[in-house]
Amino acid sequence: MISLRRRILLSLGAFVTTCVFLGQWPAQAGGIACDPIASEARCPPRPIDLVICLDTSGSMEGLIDSARARLWDIVNSLAKARPLPQLRVGLITYGSPSRSTAANGWLALQTNLTSDLDSVYAKMMSLNTNGGEEYVGWALRRAIDWMQWSGDPHALKLVFIAGNESADQASNVFNFRYVAEDAKSRGIIINSIYCGDRQMGVREQWEHVAACGGGSFSAIDMHCGTVQVETPHDKLLIELNMKLNATYVPYGPAGDAGHRRQHEQDENAERLGVASSASRVGAKATALYENSGWDLVDGVKNKTVAIDDLKDSDLPAAMQAMPAEEREKYVVAQGQARADLQTQISEVSAAREQFLKDARANASGGKQAFDEAMLAAIRTQAETKGFKFEK
Repeated sequence: MISLRRRILLSLGAFVTTCVFLGQWPAQAGGIACDPIASEARCPPRPIDLVICLDTSGSMEGLIDSARARLWDIVNSLAKARPLPQLRVGLITYGSPSRSTAANGWLALQTNLTSDLDSVYAKMMSLNTNGGEEYVGWALRRAIDWMQWSGDPHALKLVFIAGNESADQASNVFNFRYVAEDAKSRGIIINSIYCGDRQMGVREQWEHVAACGGGSFSAIDMHCGTVQVETPHDKLLIELNMKLNATYVPYGPAGDAGHRRQHEQDENAERLGVASSASRVGAKATALYENSGWDLVDGVKNKTVAIDDLKDSDLPAAMQAMPAEEREKYVVAQGQARADLQTQISEVSAAREQFLKDARANASGGKQAFDEAMLAAIRTQAETKGFKFEK
């Protein structure tokens, strides 16, 4: 006869097996047990760390413009991933003497990995080009060493490096082959984007960069991503954005600066064109656009700050005269108004996206743009980590 202890163990084993099979139990070895689309409540957010290394030498103005024009399109696409990403973006520039020295490989850390997407966009908008040497291996070495990568074993950790010169420059200092292999051993995937003809990119070793780093190689037309396609939905999105901005409640030492930066990045996107502006508005309606560090609505929602813990001087003038219970009601009301506006923006953005689907394909003439190259790689690599994308 089977002992009572053994029967209990067998029953427990069957229960665990069934739970994993049905998606009720955390899976092991890098996967997730729940269905991230159908059972989002059981799938907590998971990290995606995305580092972009841009060549800012003299010939790369088109690349920088593409990155500026399409950053919010990338955010919008990642917002469709499930489990919902905890997105952090970092930015490194290389190949420009005006921002670095030869001893540092003409490299500059623009932002470490951060969820403050406005700060990344502000840095991107401030970039200009200058002649220089483009050291791919060196840039990759610093991307690995400078960034504060997530320690979560299920995190998706990606580097995208883009340029148009030989990837073997300064290989005697940092050879991209060994650097990329080291990145791969740390769970960091290296993707390469060559700005120009694909065969030239192969000859210049950019395909080899991705092969060593376990990633994807793409060749793009760097001017393709700057095409601004207007839609019938853009005007409404921009109007809704004005109302959305009014729901933000700056607090603490970073409040005024964060609120000001938000408006400045709206203006920067608007200067690029109506398509970039509308895309940014869509991104601001997603959960990936998060400002707990300076906005009280996000801070309270994400439990990073409590209203009662703040001094009067940390609050905006409109709240300082309110009694405690009114302050809480005010923040809740602002949060509800924002949620309603974000729902409207999401619906209008979906209609805009459908309109753009064919228009962009026709405008590009079959050429691949910066964001398309990145998103194709991100989707494939995210799926290996258990992410799924809503259609």
